[in-house]
Amino acid sequence: MPEIEELEHRITRLEALYEDVPKERITQIALRLDQIYEKIEHNKTEILTKTEKDKTEILIKTERDKREIIYWMVGLNPGFLTLTITALWAILSFALKR
Repeated sequence: MPEIEELEHRITRLEALYEDVPKERITQIALRLDQIYEKIEHNKTEILTKTEKDKTEILIKTERDKREIIYWMVGLNPGFLTLTITALWAILSFALKR
C-alpha cells in the first residue's frame, strides 16, 4: 500500500502534467471532434439518401420483372394448352383405333 508521501508525489506529478497540457491543444481536440461529428452526420445523410435511391430502383425493377413474368405466363399458356390438346388427341385417337 502506497504511503501518503508517495500518493502526494503522484498527485503533484499528475497536476503538473495536466497544467502542461496547453489550452490550445484542448481547443484543437474539441475542434477535431466537431469536425469528425459533422463528417459523420454528412456521411449518414449521404448513406440514407443513397439507400432511398437504391430502394426506389429495386422497386421499379421488381415491378418490371413482375410484368415480364406475367407476359411470359400469358405467352406460354397457349403453347402448353396446344401441346396438351395435341397429346390428348393423339392418345385418344390411338386408343379409339384399337
